[in-house]
Amino acid sequence: MSPIRLADLAYAVEAVVEQNFAGKGFWVVAETSDIKNYPDRNYCFLTLVDRDTGSPGGRDSVAKMEAAIWRKNYSIIRGFEQATGVAFSRNISVLLFVTVAFHAVYGMRLEIHQIDHSYTLGNLERERQAILDMLVRDHADFVWQENGVYITANQLLPRPLAWQRLALIAAPNSDGWRDFRHELQHNPFGYRYQIDEYLTQVQGQGADRAICGQLDKILASGVSYDAVVMVRGGGSQLDFGSFDSLRVGLAVAMFPVPILTGIGHERNVSIADMLCHQSVKTPTKAAAFLIDHNRQFEEQCLRQFARLTEAARERLLGTRENLSMQTERFRFTTHDYLKNRHLELAEKSVTLKHLDPANVLRRGYAMLMRDGRIITKTSALAIGDRIQLRLADGVTNATIQ
Repeated sequence: MSPIRLADLAYAVEAVVEQNFAGKGFWVVAETSDIKNYPDRNYCFLTLVDRDTGSPGGRDSVAKMEAAIWRKNYSIIRGFEQATGVAFSRNISVLLFVTVAFHAVYGMRLEIHQIDHSYTLGNLERERQAILDMLVRDHADFVWQENGVYITANQLLPRPLAWQRLALIAAPNSDGWRDFRHELQHNPFGYRYQIDEYLTQVQGQGADRAICGQLDKILASGVSYDAVVMVRGGGSQLDFGSFDSLRVGLAVAMFPVPILTGIGHERNVSIADMLCHQSVKTPTKAAAFLIDHNRQFEEQCLRQFARLTEAARERLLGTRENLSMQTERFRFTTHDYLKNRHLELAEKSVTLKHLDPANVLRRGYAMLMRDGRIITKTSALAIGDRIQLRLADGVTNATIQ
């Protein structure tokens, strides 16, 4: 057989592809890999992979083809990200409408024209649900369901009267880190917070492991934190897959300190949001939540102070009125008592005047005395005794015969 040029073979293959696939499109399910995106040039190269789900780990490739999104269709990437809330990156299961093209120089390639958002959303939801089911099944002490709502040990932790000491997990110098600190430091009530930073990546490959590593450091520190705050902000609002992982979900659910999340996404609720103590949308709102909680505590203290002040005022007023009443009663009772005693003294004075020996003698009585002693009984006298007889106008001597 005579050899042919490579170009001739390529042209022959191109003709076969053109004959069999020209004008035909196919909906293909595949997984993205090796993405090379050029947004400044409006095209993207990637590899599509079909994996054997029955292989150990379900990661063996059974088919692989190169693909491209050209300028005319480049907007479908942004549309996909906006619809799903997921960055167009590797390891995403997608449903694509493609055509087959062959180029003598660049080889076989699929041209991507459309991406079915609903397929990826459903697949992501299935993956999230599988993780939640696994948590409930394998870690029932920390995650369970009640009336269709997921309940975790972290959600049931008591809140302090006021948030004061916080552990902050955030990316260094990120918008989320900056917004959270600014909101706390410039709160209108002058509250002060002690914030210890545990800075790390919070998105991208390996972020879930890094976040859990920071949670381990927080536990190892031995510091009695009131709360752990996870914030994420700045950059793309689409890549928060680290907060949907099994590793982070379990770590959040079983963590012994209340965890607050403000990871800066509006459309989706992550597994970490569902299982943490309190979830808000953004880092700024996370700070506002802490400030509002402390404000409620302060208002409660102010109400209690006002109530205590009013109770003390009423008690003092009542005591004063009671004291005035008791004083008046004591004054009246004392006056009445002294008046009665005065009358008694007056009566006794009259009686004493009547009983005064001088007054008795004036009424004609006499007093017998012997040797200066008053004699009251006849048996005390004997014949011959010399006595004195005291009368009203003087004393005279006498002898008993």
